[in-house]
Amino acid sequence: MNLEALGRRVLDLVDPRILRAAERVLKAVPFVRERIERESGAVLAELSGALKPYRGRHPSFLRLPAAGIGRAEVLSELEALAAEERGRWEEGFASGAVYHGDPEHVAFLNRVYAIASQANPLHADLWPSIAKLEAEVVAMTASLLGAPEEGDPERRVCGSVTSGGTESIFLAMKAYRDRARARGDASPEIVAPSTAHPAFEKAAHWLGMRLRRVPVGEGRVADVAAMRRAMGRHTAVVVGSAPCFPYGLVDPIAELSELARRKGAGFHTDACLGGFLLPFARRLGYPVPDLDFGLPGVTSISADTHKFGYAAKGTSVVLYRGRELRRFQYEVSTDWEGGLYASPTIAGSRAGALSAMAWASSRV
Repeated sequence: MNLEALGRRVLDLVDPRILRAAERVLKAVPFVRERIERESGAVLAELSGALKPYRGRHPSFLRLPAAGIGRAEVLSELEALAAEERGRWEEGFASGAVYHGDPEHVAFLNRVYAIASQANPLHADLWPSIAKLEAEVVAMTASLLGAPEEGDPERRVCGSVTSGGTESIFLAMKAYRDRARARGDASPEIVAPSTAHPAFEKAAHWLGMRLRRVPVGEGRVADVAAMRRAMGRHTAVVVGSAPCFPYGLVDPIAELSELARRKGAGFHTDACLGGFLLPFARRLGYPVPDLDFGLPGVTSISADTHKFGYAAKGTSVVLYRGRELRRFQYEVSTDWEGGLYASPTIAGSRAGALSAMAWASSRV
């Protein structure tokens, strides 16, 4: 093992809280702080040119125009910008940004968006079709991810269409937090491997939960023994990735979810990246580890339709094993002067056309 690899391994074994504390101490040293600021400035200057390439080459609009310039000119400006950027991803060098580049499929989705461009799922009385399409997206995703077709309706897999993987993860963590609080635990915690997506950090921060990050093992997947040691009386949910973003590896979901089940905690499979990929890989004969509702300990899954579901950006699905857990996702206002207000996800008004595109993508 070379020195660099040894250093990475040592960092993997150190508690992230200790690393953050050490970082704060080092930043307090004047020459260290100056070195960091100098190198950060150089990096930011280099990034600025890449992230703001239009500065000085295209007009900037800082206030509303006194008079409109006409739709044709607006479209022309947008088309010029799109033409400059098209080569950035059409050549296939865009990791994690575009998951399909078929121009016919893009044109098809654009037609779908135009048909449903005014739809808003918040007003299901005006656009009940979107509620129908979202229910079908949830049902198809659940079926793909091992949901049993028979059984107690209260235990049947259900879920919601969200704006992306981060919201799916956030809502699942909220459901576990609120369920734990309803059971009398005022300090619910998340236990996740160090490779789990930063969305879990964001959710923990916003929801006031503690996230226990556990270093991964030699194979860069979750260390089952270490995850077991990290679990305690406040563990509300254990997390595994299928796969994780840093390495594209599937955590030992079967072992981790069984640990959670025995503990009485929930288990969330983050299949945002692999939810619409791994089931088909298994059908093609590739050795794919168990990761879905076929495992009794898995109680929720996130899967992004806007990745390998080939929908447009802005949709994902969060699934729960049973209505009881999903109820904790919801927020309802019953005493507002404007009347009853309820929405299943974070957003109120949403673009129903995005859900229509996710549904349409599953049909072709």
